[in-house]
Amino acid sequence: MAAVNSSATKPGRLRPWLRALLAGPCALALTALIMAVMPFWVPKGTGGVDHIAFPLFFMPAIWGIIFFYALLDRSLARVAIVMTVLAVIHAIALRGILAG
Repeated sequence: MAAVNSSATKPGRLRPWLRALLAGPCALALTALIMAVMPFWVPKGTGGVDHIAFPLFFMPAIWGIIFFYALLDRSLARVAIVMTVLAVIHAIALRGILAG
């Protein structure tokens, strides 16, 4: 009878890859989505360029918060749910902005 305990079937082997996926490309995509919507919920300054400058200025902080949250939280499910909720909220806002 063949051994059933192979290393490919262990659920713990997939966790680092999922965490890397959430902290890497997913965090970058969520940061880009937040930056796309940010000029519309940041108030305009007196010079008229603050709504454009703030997303560029805060991009490293937004990415860093999402990246380290994805790396340091104990629950991968919670990370995925929080990132999905943020993405859905900002996607709906972007759709509303682009639609009119």
